[in-house]
Amino acid sequence: MGRFARSGTGVITMNEKIGSVALRPRAVRFDFSRSPLHWIPGEPVASHAISGLNLILPLGERGFVEMFRRALPYVTDADLREQMIGFMGQEAIHAESHNQAVWEFLQRHDIDPEPILTEAEYLFDRAIARLDTLPENLRHRVVTQMLALIAGVEHFTALGGDWILNQDFESLHADPALTDLFRWHGAEEVEHRSVAYDVARYFGAKRPRLVTFYLGTSVGLPVGLIAIAWWLVRQDPTMRNMGPVRVFREIGSGIRRGVLPRWGLIGRGFASFVRADYDPADTGDTAQAVAYLAKSPAAKLAHAS
Repeated sequence: MGRFARSGTGVITMNEKIGSVALRPRAVRFDFSRSPLHWIPGEPVASHAISGLNLILPLGERGFVEMFRRALPYVTDADLREQMIGFMGQEAIHAESHNQAVWEFLQRHDIDPEPILTEAEYLFDRAIARLDTLPENLRHRVVTQMLALIAGVEHFTALGGDWILNQDFESLHADPALTDLFRWHGAEEVEHRSVAYDVARYFGAKRPRLVTFYLGTSVGLPVGLIAIAWWLVRQDPTMRNMGPVRVFREIGSGIRRGVLPRWGLIGRGFASFVRADYDPADTGDTAQAVAYLAKSPAAKLAHAS
């Protein structure tokens, strides 16, 4: 496999795309002992909608690491290998940190996520076991398809990361620990936003396939997050009588007030992704992301301990 390239511009190295930033996992430590369940005051549904990320992200990131681990032996480009290894390290810590939030934060508020997580883990393990039974050439094709899917998901998470970095949670009096968790994660999503796309192109993923997968991501992820928000509402002892229609309306109200990302963000993300000159680096600001990562309270707490 050759170096990755974009039509009309020639070969692009990783350094040309993301500057001199070397991706690396960062030590962080979060303390959710004082975090209220409705961590955005007066916004219980919006709080659950964003908290749902703690349930959906760890397994997805475990999958990303697994696919990159399987792809890495086929990559001969030294710069791309280095970025992949940094990406894998960051995603592994993301999964661990959100797992901490699930068990330390949700269980402290009498929400038991074990049934839903056990089922998800079971399905994931079965999928990986099935993958291992395939002939090598077919297994390689499946991994390549998954890399194209991950490229779409990473564009989506970069959009979300940029929104979270610029969302004024302080004016909402949001809990500092959970605000930091999502901003720290969002900053690293912006920082490594080019990697998955470059890996997919390196493995030969064409634009139609990438766009098709991204279209599915644009629909599937919001629907999944809304469903998880409803599940959390049903587990919340103060909100169990709220049905799915009202939850959806409350989410829409939160979007209109700017507490949650607007639907237009998804539309703009899709419009940028389908452009012939799409470049992941156009989403977000690396300097802003790195600046936040340097001052994240969780990073300071980890270094102090």
